[in-house]
Amino acid sequence: MTFSVLHNESVSQPVASDHAGSCSQEISEKTPSKNPETSPHILPKKPERIVTLANVITFIRLLLVPLVFFLLIDGRFNILAFVLFALAGVTDLLDGYIARRTNTVTEFGKAIDPLVDRLLLACGVVGLFIVGKLPTWVLAFIIFRDFFLLSGLAIVRRITVVEIKIRYIGKMTTTALLVGFAGLISGIGMVERGLGWTNSPALPGFSSEPYLLWIWFVYLGLVFSFITLVVYIWDGTQVLIKVRQEEAQQ
Repeated sequence: MTFSVLHNESVSQPVASDHAGSCSQEISEKTPSKNPETSPHILPKKPERIVTLANVITFIRLLLVPLVFFLLIDGRFNILAFVLFALAGVTDLLDGYIARRTNTVTEFGKAIDPLVDRLLLACGVVGLFIVGKLPTWVLAFIIFRDFFLLSGLAIVRRITVVEIKIRYIGKMTTTALLVGFAGLISGIGMVERGLGWTNSPALPGFSSEPYLLWIWFVYLGLVFSFITLVVYIWDGTQVLIKVRQEEAQQ
């Protein structure tokens, strides 16, 4: 009798051990590894491709900026300066379209494209001011607007990672100013007499003096620019208010 009990115990122990081993093996097979290097469910992030057709076009536009500026202030190559400036303006629309169509939108492109736009506009407004085709207040307004927007954007990014979305009115502003600056660079389209509403030479088109008709595109761009400034101030304020509310709830 004693032999039988001992025999049963000696047999049951390895059976239980085998069962536990099989259970632990099943659990280890079903439980995914938490190691990101060995887990098949977590894929390593691929490095971003910077050399794309859209980014190359943006880089070409960047190279055109100093060339256009020197041709403009030289005064002897206005038509060539106009052609290159207009070409640079067209590439501003082309690179974004190509990036979206070919699904090659990159973080580098999203960062460098607006910077090149600002440089191109600065090239136009400063160059035209130097050659006497734009009044001082236009230069001052555009510089103030860009400085204010960039400062506000820097403040928002220091507080939160939430991005302020690009508004269509901003693209309208850039387009109107580029068209106006390109026309003024060409020197084509002289109107013999202005509206005569004022005698101030600081308001070409509104005075009675001859002026280039492209100045109206510049005025339109300035109106859009002011609206853009107000819209982005509102958007930035709303983002900061939302961040403060989320912090208060935590």
